[in-house]
Amino acid sequence: MTRTARWIEVAVAALAASAGCVGHVGDDGPVGPGAADASAAGDGGRASDADGGRAGDADAGGAADAAGGGGPRPGDGVELRTYDPLNDESDPSWGAVLTDIVQHCPPEWVSTYYDADKVTHGHETSHGIHAYLRNERNDTGRRANALYLLDGRYALVVEPGIRKSEVAPYVPSALRGSRYATYVTGQTAWDDTPLYLFDEWNAYVNGTAVAVDLERAGKWTYGWRDACAGTIEFVAYALAVGRAVEERDPDYFADYAQFRELLAWNLRRSMALYRECAALEPFAWDQQDAYFEALRSGPDGAELRAFVDRTYGAAFTAELFGD
Repeated sequence: MTRTARWIEVAVAALAASAGCVGHVGDDGPVGPGAADASAAGDGGRASDADGGRAGDADAGGAADAAGGGGPRPGDGVELRTYDPLNDESDPSWGAVLTDIVQHCPPEWVSTYYDADKVTHGHETSHGIHAYLRNERNDTGRRANALYLLDGRYALVVEPGIRKSEVAPYVPSALRGSRYATYVTGQTAWDDTPLYLFDEWNAYVNGTAVAVDLERAGKWTYGWRDACAGTIEFVAYALAVGRAVEERDPDYFADYAQFRELLAWNLRRSMALYRECAALEPFAWDQQDAYFEALRSGPDGAELRAFVDRTYGAAFTAELFGD
């Protein structure tokens, strides 16, 4: 398939999706080796502090401090970069987090990703930002993906040497949720881009951050919505990516700290946001609670928890999945 044909395929899929993005409008396809020289001009610098204080930040919801008292935590070593807003779009109904997301999207794409559903709006616009960042600000010299982490922060991460399809066996069957077929075994046009799954994961996390922010600000007036389940489901899929990379590209896993640190950083953010979201009445749901319990304490989640143990230590596993 040519790159142009691939762009058309994923763009049409994204526009057709009614809940959650299955393609990336505005991307010209996964960044190839020749795209690594794309300009990084205008980069606002690198943020060294991984923590913050509002919905969507790594410590939102009061995640525990590292065991041992104030020492570095897994994820603190991630390299975060910053850039200034690209437009001044705003709407009183958006809230702080959605406004931040929209304003960091290239202005010519803002209308492309608009959705009347605020959570979907944040999710889809995050995909547009990821595409912009990996195509225009990738200065790694290699194929890389990019995640927008709010407040002008983003992370670049080089793609590991595995296929996306190689992740599927590492997802326990009981944790193959409603999005598994769409993203993990589906979207085969992105099979050479395993961190497509990180792109989707982060889009769900940003959507959850939008929901929490709006509810906390008294601006959520839309009744019940599934705003948390995608985040907790993708925690399992992100851990499965980690396991697949650990076994199938062990040199990358051992030597490339940015992958391990970004995984840890976004796990912290995801779990804090999930807990906060699931406790809010408009987003409570017994199905997501049951999934979380299976992941955090059930036998089906044991291999994923063991991966966290050996990669980051038992204290971090307790931080993510403890009471």
